[in-house]
Amino acid sequence: MGASVHESFGDHGICAVCRRNPVSRWCDYVVDYTNPVTFLRNYKDFIAANSGNDYTTCDLPICDQCATSVGRDRDLCPHHMRLHREVKLPDEYQRRRQIQARSDMYREEQ
Repeated sequence: MGASVHESFGDHGICAVCRRNPVSRWCDYVVDYTNPVTFLRNYKDFIAANSGNDYTTCDLPICDQCATSVGRDRDLCPHHMRLHREVKLPDEYQRRRQIQARSDMYREEQ
């Protein structure tokens, strides 16, 4: 795994957002997916080819006060937190259709 925040910035790293507080984490917002495999014969092969950490994150150095936790070991900078809040869930019809499509794919694998 990569170096810790403290190993990378030491005691003198300053938050890129507020420019006052010491750096304690990086922004974990995904900015790019690097796995070029998109279409495969079946869903099982697709999942196997796309498992793992094939993505790039923002990695903006931020402090505890500027970071917002969105999950276990997942923090966002203020800019990406605003984007995260703007994401809208699909309407009820789209959500049901998504569940049905996943169910159909699962049955095809059996």
